[in-house]
Amino acid sequence: MTLYTGGYGQGKLTYVMKRHKGNVFDGEKDDIEKINGYSIINKYNLLVKRLIAMGRDALEFTEKINAEAVIGDEVGCGVVPADREDTIYRETVGRCMCMLADKSDRVVRIICGIGQVIK
Repeated sequence: MTLYTGGYGQGKLTYVMKRHKGNVFDGEKDDIEKINGYSIINKYNLLVKRLIAMGRDALEFTEKINAEAVIGDEVGCGVVPADREDTIYRETVGRCMCMLADKSDRVVRIICGIGQVIK
């Protein structure tokens, strides 16, 4: 698995699609129960947000992810949220991304459409 991360609007999906072929799962809206049928998972951070809203354990869910590529926004940088729900979201995404990075063969951070291999 390869994990791709970076800020919002940095060209992550375009970068990944030049390197991987396959169908793309949209973490913001696609049916979570059908995730295993996809080779690329996009917007993993928004998938985590949905899992939290559903009362599901995002870390347990993340342990079972087995895709060719996973793409997620960095959400831990910037202003610390004042809202408890936003803090839980931010911390959970961070833990899930750490878990994915640990089990990935490669991790790439994308800035301005340029990938920087960090693992």
